[in-house]
Amino acid sequence: MAEIDSFSSLLYLTTLRVTQPARVQDVLRSVPIVWGGELGAVSKDAIYAIHDQFRLDGLITPVKKGSYILTAKGFEVADRLTKQRKLDNLRMFLMKRQRKSYRRTARRFE
Repeated sequence: MAEIDSFSSLLYLTTLRVTQPARVQDVLRSVPIVWGGELGAVSKDAIYAIHDQFRLDGLITPVKKGSYILTAKGFEVADRLTKQRKLDNLRMFLMKRQRKSYRRTARRFE
């Protein structure tokens, strides 16, 4: 069980680093999109438990009601877990994917 929790915490922290500011539900929905495949198979209960633990440890802080970002300590931990360049590339490809889906549906309502 500890391995699943550590793996879930790794996914939660790095996904929040890519998609922040985000709600817990946004992070849960973005894990399969960002990491894909079997890496996206994380339980909802594990994500919520890790979120509460990170809030108590001071790794995340609320920006507005329900939205969270990483603190300086959280950034250090996320950057130690994966290379910063990989996280930036993930963010760029996620934005490209969102832009493509927006372009497909944007003119539909004109």
